[in-house]
Amino acid sequence: MTATTAAGVPAGHLARALDAPTVVDAFELTAEACAELPALRTTGGEAYSWARYRAAARGCAAGLARLGLRAGDTIGLLLGNRPEFHVVDAAAMTLGVTTCSFHLTSPDEELRYLVTDSRAAVLVCAEAERGRAERLLAECKGLRELVVVGDTDGLAALLGSGAAPQRHRPRPQDLLTVVYTSGTSGPPKGVELSHAAVRAAGRAFLERVPLPAGARLVSYLPMAHIAERCCSHYLPMVLGADVTCCETPDRLFEVLPEVRPHWLFSVPRIWEKLRTRLLAELDRAPSEFRRGALRALELGEALTTGVHDVTDEYRRLDQTHLAPVRALLGLDAARFVHVGAAPVREETMRFLRALGLPMGEIWGMTELCAAACVTVPGRHRPGWIGPPLPEVEVRTASDGEVLVRGRTLMTGYRGRPRETAAALDPQGWLRTGDLGELDADGSLRITGRKKDLIVTGYGRNLSPSRIEARIAAEEPLIDQICVIGDGRPHLVALVTLSAVGEGDPAGRIERVREGLARANRGLSRPERVRRFAVVDEDWTPRSGLVTPTLKPRRRQILARYRDLVDDLYAGGGRTPREDGDENSGED
Repeated sequence: MTATTAAGVPAGHLARALDAPTVVDAFELTAEACAELPALRTTGGEAYSWARYRAAARGCAAGLARLGLRAGDTIGLLLGNRPEFHVVDAAAMTLGVTTCSFHLTSPDEELRYLVTDSRAAVLVCAEAERGRAERLLAECKGLRELVVVGDTDGLAALLGSGAAPQRHRPRPQDLLTVVYTSGTSGPPKGVELSHAAVRAAGRAFLERVPLPAGARLVSYLPMAHIAERCCSHYLPMVLGADVTCCETPDRLFEVLPEVRPHWLFSVPRIWEKLRTRLLAELDRAPSEFRRGALRALELGEALTTGVHDVTDEYRRLDQTHLAPVRALLGLDAARFVHVGAAPVREETMRFLRALGLPMGEIWGMTELCAAACVTVPGRHRPGWIGPPLPEVEVRTASDGEVLVRGRTLMTGYRGRPRETAAALDPQGWLRTGDLGELDADGSLRITGRKKDLIVTGYGRNLSPSRIEARIAAEEPLIDQICVIGDGRPHLVALVTLSAVGEGDPAGRIERVREGLARANRGLSRPERVRRFAVVDEDWTPRSGLVTPTLKPRRRQILARYRDLVDDLYAGGGRTPREDGDENSGED
């Protein structure tokens, strides 16, 4: 009898899958070894075994071949987090067809650009996106077919009778997927990633973060983001993982207790919402439990910051107060929990670690096939991410820019040889555009963005993202913030507010004012925000004002609110400083 893991995955399978030369080979190995084990689930109760997953992918591949797709072509996916995404993506790669996923939240104009730039010949979309997709079919040169995955018929449009196409056997260096950058500093660029890069990234990550074979995972972030694609699509093809598809991040907290995942990756915004939600729940809890939980969090925070060691009181309160909270959240089985894709507030990290979650940070980018530096489990330090993954080299240039090279790097930007040459030097180092520093142990700290610098009218070079993170850490009521000041005498900010804790408008404004004042006290004089305005508009990816990962698109924000910004510099808006302080010029 073959030995198995607790999840039912045959012993030795993980090692074999890790050695597979391509993602297609890993998928076939896992589908064979884990045939009757769960691979994909919906929140509605539908489940795909690995055998059903592979059979559906083969049937879908036959349908794609009938549409005329061949190795080297590109297929676009306008699908959310649902089993059909995984099936179509797997089907395409078995044909040697390059996949490219698009954000559902992208504005129509950006979608037209992405579909055209990606060279997609076929677009697969959900019924809810039919109208937009039909317009794309009419307007995008090169797009010749549209396949709509209905809410009830699943993949019926692609499945059916007919001989299965001859299996394409990709080489490690062959192109697997194109993933677009977020476009914070210009038009999004299509990052071409090979089988070899994706396989190297998976091996390196699992060496640092040893997830169990058959791990339970949740897919809920956009599939067009490199992190989600790796976390819930490519890694499971090695692990034989059990992935639950959550249609929207808004349902994550509802789904987590049902899944109890072994690993969860998220962006800072999700963790900040979790913190706000938990604190609000504690406010409504019985007073005795609330006091115990807050005391446990206080002790846990002191423990995580090195103020004292674990105490008997903390152990007792952890079991009686924090363990039930982790179970209620659905994170009691989590062996690893990570945050990445944007700067995280130190306050948020301290809270989550005090809660007893095994938190770590991930730094990477699309061009690096997601992760490059990851916290060593159990060794998180506030403000520091961690050392490079195995087979990844990191150093800093003379100006502080972080440079990376290794086997996980992109092949290049699709159709952009000049941009590729500018990003990769002759020695293979990728110029990331991030500014950072390395400590003696090789751990990385990110300090800002090279191209994101504000140069004030006094010639000061300032990092707006660092300033924004500092301000956001002081007041959770702030939902989005954009600091402005290029060529100006001082900094101003535009702010949107969270709907959490709605109340007296004047009181909410005063909280923001006080939070900005606290942040200013921890910033140098040139970095301080002198005036601000609250914008009564949600900044969403569809509005074009933030990226799908909720990073501000500064040029678009400045263009939208140019008159408001001019008014701030003319003395309008509000000041975070006490009345009577000087608010112009550089201190």
